[in-house]
Amino acid sequence: MIARTVTTLPFPVLILALLLLTAGPLRGQKTAPPDKHVVIISMDGMRPDVLLRAKCPNIRALTERGSFTFWAESTDVAITLPTHVSMLTGLPPAKHRITWNDDRDVEPSMLAAPTIFDLTKKAGYSNAMVVGKSKLAILAKPGMVDWLSVPEKKVKPDALTVSARGIEILRQHRPGVLFLHYPDPDSVGHSAGWGSPAQVEVADKTDQGIGNIVAALRELKLAEKTLLIVTADHGGSGKSHGAKVAFSHYIPWITAGPGVRENYDLTLESGLAVHVVDVFATALNFLGVVVPADVEGKPIGAIFGKTEEAKPVRKKRALLPVSSRALNFALAR
Repeated sequence: MIARTVTTLPFPVLILALLLLTAGPLRGQKTAPPDKHVVIISMDGMRPDVLLRAKCPNIRALTERGSFTFWAESTDVAITLPTHVSMLTGLPPAKHRITWNDDRDVEPSMLAAPTIFDLTKKAGYSNAMVVGKSKLAILAKPGMVDWLSVPEKKVKPDALTVSARGIEILRQHRPGVLFLHYPDPDSVGHSAGWGSPAQVEVADKTDQGIGNIVAALRELKLAEKTLLIVTADHGGSGKSHGAKVAFSHYIPWITAGPGVRENYDLTLESGLAVHVVDVFATALNFLGVVVPADVEGKPIGAIFGKTEEAKPVRKKRALLPVSSRALNFALAR
């Protein structure tokens, strides 16, 4: 027989112990974040009609099982660095004040606005970032990004390389937030032109990289827990882009994941204008992190079928017609 010692607690101590067991966490004690993940993919310079002209089976599959628009808006400046900062801070360039677009030596501390990494890190999530342009390193403030892959200056890894690095991080760490940046569409746009056959070809290669990420999420049993947002920073025309280049201002905006309305074109929502800054707010909202009141970006609740969609007041921009050739390609698939 095994002897057991029974300790009788004094009544007041017993009551205190019961209260501690049934109460929530102590004040100041952090609770673990919910088991949710966000993967944000930016296809640098991907104009929506170019995406439609390409085969892109993986992106088309995402539209079938998710919500999307091919009329989302870039920032007013429609250039890479300021717009990516807007994407991940929810603020226009005039407010976050990152207005340059070159690869100058800057410290991440120059970015005063809180990024999605700052806010999710404080909420207990881990973060990772794999980018194809070194100037985007400004988004990784010290201590806010747990796993970071930034190329050397003037080195632009292709979509498959970016995806491979992202998949490695997913396998080893399963971060709460993963940001992936594919530089190829922009690079080819500047060299061969926006809408050129070469850019259509690189859209398919980018799609292949995205397909690899989607396959990895499924293999790791993360797909049912992950909100995937696929978008771009700007479009372009000729061999350039920017504020004065009309076709720079529209971007694809595609979401898929748990609870997301399937095969739903967000332009069905009357009056809803989806903007690049809404990536920030939509991702935070999904993760249960409070969206700062002073940001311009708003959660796009319509992807979850919510009718109380917040419609921020933004400067009206004249809509541009999609080329008939692009529509013919889209309708034929």
